[in-house]
Amino acid sequence: MSASIGSVLKEARDKKTLTLEAVHSKTKIHPRVLQLLEDDKFDKLPSPLFARSFLKSYAEFLEVDSEELLKNYEKMGLKNPEQTIFIRPAEETLRKPVRIDSRTAVTAAVILAGVCFVVLFFFAARSLKERFLRPAGVQTQTAKAKAPKDAAWLRSVAQGNFPEIRRNAPLELQVKALDNVWLRVTCDGKVLFQAILKRGASETWKARAKIEIWTGNSSNMYLALNGFGIGSPGKGVIKKMSITHEGVKIAQ
Repeated sequence: MSASIGSVLKEARDKKTLTLEAVHSKTKIHPRVLQLLEDDKFDKLPSPLFARSFLKSYAEFLEVDSEELLKNYEKMGLKNPEQTIFIRPAEETLRKPVRIDSRTAVTAAVILAGVCFVVLFFFAARSLKERFLRPAGVQTQTAKAKAPKDAAWLRSVAQGNFPEIRRNAPLELQVKALDNVWLRVTCDGKVLFQAILKRGASETWKARAKIEIWTGNSSNMYLALNGFGIGSPGKGVIKKMSITHEGVKIAQ
């Protein structure tokens, strides 16, 4: 094939007189992703896994030979980009740059350092006092406190928003599509599902220890584990979400 992958897709779309928005409404593939495919900018997609999946879906929708396009894509030998995960993005606020005089900055730094020293000295002194005055055998609240919560955990038993499931009990995950959503599901390392789950459809998978999910739009699905509603994991692309007996975690 002399023509590029993107030009083949664009030519097929033009022949059908379809806009990117029209394709999006039918395939649920975001217009920006469609544009990246037509521009041959596959390295801008989250990973080759997503690129191949979107490319196959788009080609089949346009009635283009998807196998030939995928073969040409493989010949490009694209490597995995740096891992990018989009989960519940915080709203960004634009701020005007503030100019700070160097002398003012030095003065502020000295004051801040002094305040930090006083605060650290206060807490260190109080800690020493409590250590010497604490009766033997009595545990403080600090000693009982659990380890800090990992920011990567969406839900966990430690946070109290995830069910306590016996270790020897299997994990049973139910996924319901609120809208068309692309999914790749692996259970204990085996790929059991890789396709678009149609709107209103529901699928259930079981695993002994771990279920992993990749998705193109996490807000389009609802999860339930062993009868416990987990809800929608967020917005945007999730490269890999792991579900274990401890909770739901975004893989690092």
